[in-house]
This record gives sequence, structure tokens and C-alpha cells, in this order.
Amino acid sequence: MASSQSRIAELAATVATHTDRVDSYLSKEGLPHPSFEANGPGDLKLPPEIEQSRSMVIEASQELNDLLQGPRNLLFNHEHNRLLYLKFISHFDLSHKVPVDGAITYEDLAASAGVDCATLRRILRFGIAFRVFAEPSPGVVAHSAASRQIAEDPNMADWVGANVDDMWPAAEKVVDALAKWPLVQEPNQTGFALANETSKSFYFQLSEDPERARRFGGAMSFFTTGPGYALHHLTDNYSWNSLGHGTVVDLGGSHGDAAFALARKYPNLHMVVQELPDVVANSKEQPGVDVKFMAHDFFEEQPIKNADVYLYRWIFHNWPDKYCIKILRALAPALKNGARVLIMDFVMPPPCVLPNGVERKLRAMDVTMLEIGNAKERDLDEWKALFEQADQRFEFKGMQQPPGSSLAILEATWGG
Repeated sequence: MASSQSRIAELAATVATHTDRVDSYLSKEGLPHPSFEANGPGDLKLPPEIEQSRSMVIEASQELNDLLQGPRNLLFNHEHNRLLYLKFISHFDLSHKVPVDGAITYEDLAASAGVDCATLRRILRFGIAFRVFAEPSPGVVAHSAASRQIAEDPNMADWVGANVDDMWPAAEKVVDALAKWPLVQEPNQTGFALANETSKSFYFQLSEDPERARRFGGAMSFFTTGPGYALHHLTDNYSWNSLGHGTVVDLGGSHGDAAFALARKYPNLHMVVQELPDVVANSKEQPGVDVKFMAHDFFEEQPIKNADVYLYRWIFHNWPDKYCIKILRALAPALKNGARVLIMDFVMPPPCVLPNGVERKLRAMDVTMLEIGNAKERDLDEWKALFEQADQRFEFKGMQQPPGSSLAILEATWGG
């Protein structure tokens, strides 16, 4: 028999039930409850079953909010300047100018930043309306939990900076890029290229500015702190022990986060991180951990022959198909029979299958790849097609989606 309960009532009941589960768990364990205050917890550290309830609350409350707003407000609330206050905070380094455990007047903060006080107050109050900073008493600025994260986590600060300085301008120019280059095939014919007035692709443009490259590396490291991108999904969901003292080459491995995680858990592995020279220059080897860095462009022929595994974590989604095929073909001359190629990346589901909150994040990432490189997120058939088009000697072995991971692990072996 069909329920007579309305959708908003169903959603409200879901929110109530699962919020109670989260609240009861935190109270029982004596853990801090969520708060916008500066001393609020940055991570609730919930066990899987309670984390599932938290996710259900977020999903249901989002749908409930959307329904009760109505279609007019759903459109009206797409404000064009939601990133303005973050750019302002990042550019003037305001998170470090506000005392972490204190407060500062707008006048003193403006003097420290060297900007007009009235303008600073207007923009910061816009951010405060979105829980970034707080005004505990009139005319006084203090940290919120969110702004304190920017102050205390360098990778979070890098993520904010990369978003407002690299991604936001690129997004604004996407439609112009599509009008100019409608075939969407080249990584340098993008919104990013127009925004930066360059004929170079995103990564080559960044490589010419060491500080910009360092910041982007920090932003990528920030993603590994989120549960969906946690490195244990990689370290715990593949048969790394079967390699013995094998060599693993991590291509495009940024500052080595994944390689260090693997080397610590499997000390017999020999890890080599390959990156562009400017990234390598800003990376550090660690004593007692078998991780080396090597400057290498993965579009060029692979210099490390006969390694056991060649790993591409979150790399291929940065490039259009023909460039991904070029990457695989550059690898082929180095491969021994049975060598494994592992790709850890998004595998896109059909539309409207996942919860809407997850769907939004996936589609946002897909569009981000368009903005900066005319790249894309791929479904399983598209991944298989890349290997087939690169070389028939690649044998696609399949995919696994580790529980809780945003990224899947795809494997192919070399049969040459």
C-alpha cells in the first residue's frame, strides 16, 4: 500500500531519526558535537555505521531544503559572487592576521592588510554569513571553525588559494572557450587558457611558476585528507604484498603522498615518484622510507624499464582521450610481460543512480576537468576503450570500488 506521507514529511523523519543516532553516539562517547565556533571539531571521527547516518542526514536535509525553497529560489540562490570573500581572505592572508584564540577589530585588521576598513568589513560580513569568520561583538572579528581550518592547515589554505585563483577564473571563461574552440580536444583550448591569456596547458602553465605549482600540490594533498580520497583505499585494497621487493612507479605522484603511504605499509617495495621538475624541486625524500623522486614527463618514453607496477592515481582525468592514449603508449616500451598498470580514478556511474549530494560532487569534478584541460571523468566502458585504443597488448582486468572511496582501482596487464 502506498504511503500517504508527503515527501517533505519523509525527509524530515529521516533527518530526525539519523540526527538522533549521531547525537546519541557523540553524547555516549563524550565526544564534541558539531559547532561553528572556532574550537568546534574539525572531524567528528565517526565509525562507519554512524558516518552512514551523518551522510543520510546531509542528503535528506539537502533535498528537503531544495524542495521547500521552490524552483524560483533554487535559481535565485545561485549567487555569482560566493567565492569573492574566499579570494579576499586568501589574497590578504586574513586567516593568519586574526588571532587563533582571540579577536581583532575591523580597523586593526584592515590596517594589517592594507585595505579600506569599510570595504573589508563589507566583504568579511558576507563571509561571516556563510560561517567563515565570526563577529562575536560589534566591530570585532574572530575565527569560526572554518576560518580556523584555513589558518591552521596549510593544505586547506592552498586548496582555497588554488580554487579562487586558478579554478574560479577558468570556470568563468568556459563558455567563451566553447564558442572559440567547439571541438573540445586540446588541453590548451580551455577556460583556463583564456583566463590566463596563455597557449599552454594548465600543468605547463603552473610549472612556470614554482609557488603556484607548490600551492596546487598542497591543494591536491588536501584532498587525501577527505574520507573519500583517503590513501588507505589504495594501500588496503590491492595485493601489494604479492609484489615482494617489487618496484612501483607512481607517475604524476605530486609530492609523494601515495608513495609514502605505500612504502610505510609495505617496506619491501621500491617506490619511485615521477613528476615535472618544478614539482620534484618542491618535494622531499624522507629518511628510512624507500621513496625516490625523478623528474619525468609521462608523455615521453618511460625511462624505468621492467618495473612491476606503474601507478596513475588521479592522473588520467586531467587529460582528453588522445592524450591519455599517448601516456599509455609512452609507457609500453618499458613494460615487461605481466607488468601491471593501475589507475586509481573516478569511474562515473549512470546519471541519477547515486545520492544527489554525491552526484553533484562528481558532476562538479567532471566540469572542473573541462574548465582546465578539456578532460573528463569516464565511465567503465570509456576506461576500457582507452587501453584498447592505446595498444591491443593491454589486457583490461577489471575494476574494484573500495567501500567509502571516491576513486576506483582499475587494472590492466601487459601481454607483450
